[in-house]
Amino acid sequence: MTAAATACLVVGSTACDTGDGKQLRPVDPDTTSTSTTTIVDGSLDTGPLPSIPIDGAEFGTLPGPAASDGASGDGLELFTPWIGGDPIDERYTCDGDDISPPLSWTSPPDGTVELAFVVTDESTFIETEPFVHWVVAGVDPAEVSLLENEVPAGAVQALNSLGTVGWRGPCPPAGDPAHVYRFTVYALNQQVELADGTAASELLDYIERLAVASTEVTATYQR
Repeated sequence: MTAAATACLVVGSTACDTGDGKQLRPVDPDTTSTSTTTIVDGSLDTGPLPSIPIDGAEFGTLPGPAASDGASGDGLELFTPWIGGDPIDERYTCDGDDISPPLSWTSPPDGTVELAFVVTDESTFIETEPFVHWVVAGVDPAEVSLLENEVPAGAVQALNSLGTVGWRGPCPPAGDPAHVYRFTVYALNQQVELADGTAASELLDYIERLAVASTEVTATYQR
């Protein structure tokens, strides 16, 4: 299926815009969420990787670990502007500014070379794969957060399922039941040596082969 056709299926007639704006502020316990950590089997050819933390808050504010509401393994936690499973803020969707939300995370495992982030719509599939809204790799593991609409220097972004490079926010067909969106951060033990605009499936395959740890947070959105 072509990217354009996919866009029609998921977005319908609604277009998505992009915007900017962000700033850090203290944690708000009511707007922070975390996810559980998955440590990849050590038998992977690529070897073990570290864990990651993420904060997020309303309109660019990043909540911190102190406000965590979830469990994680080996210290890997992901934080977003919403409690896990709650609706994503309209600001980050096609009905708002359509910019990537602020994210923050705890320190990844020793040996982590870079971090990668993936956002998928678990309620929409292209053949057998979830609809991809964002894939970004090459994030320095020394970093502890991404601000709104931020792509760090040196990072690479995949071609999403709408046929564009970078973030495209939730935009389910009007009238659909709430879609579920999964935000995942991966700790990688090698660099992802692929260029901007690489097909999401190819970059995802690379990420999954290099990942030694991951953690995720979900959100919903309905129009």
